[in-house]
This record gives sequence, structure tokens and C-alpha cells, in this order.
Amino acid sequence: MATTLRTILFILLFAFITQIQFNLDADKTATRQMKNALEIAVHDAALATSPSDMANGRIVFDQTLATNNLKASLQDNLEATSDAGFVYTPNNDSLYKNELYLVHLEFIDDNVTTTYPYVYTNPYYEIIERVDGPSVIAVISTESPRWFNGNKTYIRQAAVYEYKK
Repeated sequence: MATTLRTILFILLFAFITQIQFNLDADKTATRQMKNALEIAVHDAALATSPSDMANGRIVFDQTLATNNLKASLQDNLEATSDAGFVYTPNNDSLYKNELYLVHLEFIDDNVTTTYPYVYTNPYYEIIERVDGPSVIAVISTESPRWFNGNKTYIRQAAVYEYKK
């Protein structure tokens, strides 16, 4: 009887540890994929510069085109769709199960009077970043996918792409 109880206890403990491990692995994978997708998206957004300003030695973002580039890149890399705004609904084959939100998007370019290097701070998202030139800053957030029920975990990632001056 004692052996049976120990075996049952061992199996329950193993199942509990496996559940925790699967959820932690989902958190790590989702965080890594979200960070990579956002890094690519801010790079794509930073490519949308004004050619006339560039000819004059200034880097000024075409914010409409940059935003469209960023949104298209996020849709492709996160396997999600966005009908309007900054809310992305995951496709059926996506790792994510809940909506993803682009919660912050900011452009710092030569239209903003600043000298570089510049320390960018955003206390709400706890971002402190030294930028050496015009930059695109974005923050995305979602609820982490879960394989097993457990406490909800929210993932938030920020990315900065900058031109060095």
C-alpha cells in the first residue's frame, strides 16, 4: 500500500512539474518570437523615410508609410491579422491564442528638435534607451499562450531601431 501511495504521489508530482515546464516553455517561446517580430517590424518602419529630406541630410520618417510597413511586418511575422487599428488577431496556425496589441509607437526624427545622443525615456513602459539618431520605438503586448490552465502571464516587448548620426 505504501508503495502504491508513493507511486501515485510521484506521478502527481511529475504531472505538476511537467505542466509548469510546458507553460514556462510557452512563455519563453512566445516572448522570443514576439521580440524578433517586433525588431523586424521597427526596422521595416524605419525604411520609410522622406527622400527629399534625406537629400538634404535629414532623416524624417513618412509616418503613414512607416506605420503601414510596421503593421504589415507584424501580420506576417506573428501570423496574425489586423482589420483596423493596432489590434492583431492570431491566425489558427499561430502560437498566440489571444489578441496582440501594439500599445505604443513613436517616431523620433529630424523634425523633432533634439541633439544626439539622446536619452529616450518612457516611464509608463519603463523604457530608458540612449539613441544616437532618428529612431522608431514600438511596444507590443499580449497574454502568453498556455498549454495548461494556470495564472495568466502577460508579455510585453519593446524594440528600438535607430539611425546613427
